[in-house]
Amino acid sequence: PADRAPPPSPAPGPESAPALAAAQEEYVADVMAFTHTTHDQVRDRMKKGSAPLKDEWNTWEKQGEMTPARITAFYKQTTNYIYELAEWHLFVPGKRESDLALFADLAAKHPKNVLDFGGGVGLLAIPLARAGLDVTLADLDSTTLAFAKFRAERHGVKLKLWRSDVEPAPPDATYDVILCMDVLEHLPRDILHDVVDKLVKLKHAGTQIVISAPFGRTSVHPMHMDLSDDTRQQIERLKTALPERAAAK
Repeated sequence: PADRAPPPSPAPGPESAPALAAAQEEYVADVMAFTHTTHDQVRDRMKKGSAPLKDEWNTWEKQGEMTPARITAFYKQTTNYIYELAEWHLFVPGKRESDLALFADLAAKHPKNVLDFGGGVGLLAIPLARAGLDVTLADLDSTTLAFAKFRAERHGVKLKLWRSDVEPAPPDATYDVILCMDVLEHLPRDILHDVVDKLVKLKHAGTQIVISAPFGRTSVHPMHMDLSDDTRQQIERLKTALPERAAAK
């Protein structure tokens, strides 16, 4: 996480140090319960940031071509996001401020429902659900999503789930807001096209699309796809296209 530049954002209301510390400690306690490890073990692992994920990816890449199937398999089995995402969202001030600004914006608009696509361990979805929003968290049927489900159930948070690689559609037919935060840059061409197809079908004329996608392979993030003309076209399609039923109205 220290190697990522925190995104600029409007300033949310100030978060008290005790509130931030409580969010951090709750998450650490969740990891301890899920992995049966100690507080020190969890924090020591989280402080390594993205390095273990990078190393795991590089090892997989040496073992064979990173086809769409192998890329999907990688994300389904890795446990590294349990630690990496938390360090990024909860311990990097600029990122935390950006998240709080997003929470405040959506709470003020109070959409009917929100789809957090590729939302990982639920660091956006669970706070939004706690704020009273109807939230669907979508990700691969993976260790990452299993941990998000564990967290929601442990804290009594009402959260819908969509295992997007094994279930054809999410619980709701359309969504007022679709979040794609730090996920599209992980998708190879064929999967990106398929994902955009699925998400466009979930839009209506007023759907808000929120995207954060730091494309470009780097030594720190070798799993990120490079930005291409085709990628730009797909993102534009996601932002502007409507399903036939909505376009006809």
